[in-house]
Amino acid sequence: MADTDNIDDIHGFFQFAAGSDSDSDDNSLFGATRDRSQKFDAAHINYTPKIDEDAWFDHSDTLTVDSWLSQHFGLDEITFTVQRLYFKRSYARVVDLCKQTVSEFISTSRGNPRMANVREIIEIGARAAMQIDDVDSTSVFYEWYLKCGGMYPGYNRFLAEVLTKLGRHEQALEQYIEYLKQRRQDAAIWEFIGTIIVTIGQNTVDNANAREALQRLALASFYRSHSIIEGCKNWKDMDFALRRKQIQCDNLLQSALKAMELLGDVVGVMLGNHRVIASYC
Repeated sequence: MADTDNIDDIHGFFQFAAGSDSDSDDNSLFGATRDRSQKFDAAHINYTPKIDEDAWFDHSDTLTVDSWLSQHFGLDEITFTVQRLYFKRSYARVVDLCKQTVSEFISTSRGNPRMANVREIIEIGARAAMQIDDVDSTSVFYEWYLKCGGMYPGYNRFLAEVLTKLGRHEQALEQYIEYLKQRRQDAAIWEFIGTIIVTIGQNTVDNANAREALQRLALASFYRSHSIIEGCKNWKDMDFALRRKQIQCDNLLQSALKAMELLGDVVGVMLGNHRVIASYC
């Protein structure tokens, strides 16, 4: 028993027993509470936060793209820069910087570039090119984006948007159909499909019966979009949500009316009623 007591004393198993002197001893294992708490003066911190408005990441005026891209965070900084330029509507600069960056990235990848690493830069560049109707650059970004690959809805949707801008409507429809296989309840996509079908029927089909069939198919797509919007239970009573719903419905109605005008039908007083869409399906 004595040996056990000695072991306990050696290893300090009872050093923190209730009422022991160690509770009030400033020289105990952890010290007194008043010694452990220290006041911290934040005024001594010399820190200037980095914010987007500082453009701390933009070295486009001081570095060449190859030098910039070779830095550790170069690709991230270029991405931040083209994002900022895009939102400042400097679309031409965005297109130029994105094309330089992707070209340099490919040339330094030793024949095996991982295009997914520059996917965002390609997408921003393509959107900027579409904003200024730069068809040639849009085509270049489209070919690059194909090499990124993808098995998610956003990939197909973006390709469809670019193809629509390029006037390749049948291919755009294929991409939207792939999108709908993954997200059937997207009202906007059904509206886009209807709009593309209207364009195809109006511009590329000579047969009158075929044109009529396409316009009716477009109306069916618009009606599907309308049904999804009206069937959504998430609009609630918030003003913002209701305004957004109204905008979607108004845009949809205008698209449907265009299709009906091409069919030669008279809408009359039903112009303000969205159910006019359903009567043609």
